[in-house]
Amino acid sequence: MNPGATSRQKKSLSGTKIRAKIVLIGDGGVGKTALRRAWLGEGFKTEYLMTIGADFASQEVTYYHSPTRTAYDIKFQVWDLAGQPRFKAVRDLYYRGAVGALCFFDITNQESYMNLVEWIQSYWNLNGIGKSPILIVGSKCDLRDNPAFPHQVSAHYGKEYATELSKLLKDKLGFSVHYLETSSKERINVDKAFKVLAGEIISSYSFQEKKRNDKSTSQKKMISDQISSR
Repeated sequence: MNPGATSRQKKSLSGTKIRAKIVLIGDGGVGKTALRRAWLGEGFKTEYLMTIGADFASQEVTYYHSPTRTAYDIKFQVWDLAGQPRFKAVRDLYYRGAVGALCFFDITNQESYMNLVEWIQSYWNLNGIGKSPILIVGSKCDLRDNPAFPHQVSAHYGKEYATELSKLLKDKLGFSVHYLETSSKERINVDKAFKVLAGEIISSYSFQEKKRNDKSTSQKKMISDQISSR
């Protein structure tokens, strides 16, 4: 399997088909694999099983993009990347060609939230595309307000960080960054996480397509004006 596979688009009778490589990133133990398993319907495991390097999964979601009135069938190629430092060299290879990322922190682990900035920057620096759509995921929300975990990350911080990133990216690149709290154990927002990311990937794609079309139209008009002035 090629870790650098890129997204592809083609038309079908049911709508536009897209194959999109995405990565799941964040510290070890934040719940990346648990969310992937829940999304695939594989159930929840109470014991922690460390991902060795990277795991792969594939599944299709359907998304209707209201601004363009287009239905998209998106086949996600999902690379679940180990978060432990010793896997960094392997992990960096799998960033390449990814058009989106679910960026995880554990709401009961403040350090995992503080490390988000480094995770996101590494992804953007190494994917070969630059700044592309991400969703910030606060995992294990079933433990919210559990007295056994007194030092939790407030939802306010996740939302605030997503809002600040959106201000920097929306006008320039056509997509927003959202914050979503999930629970793989209780299946809270599992499917929604992938659908929200799908929506922003489509928005980014549509924005770039419009920019290319506008540039082409502008160039044609300039050539036409030059010819007319002769």
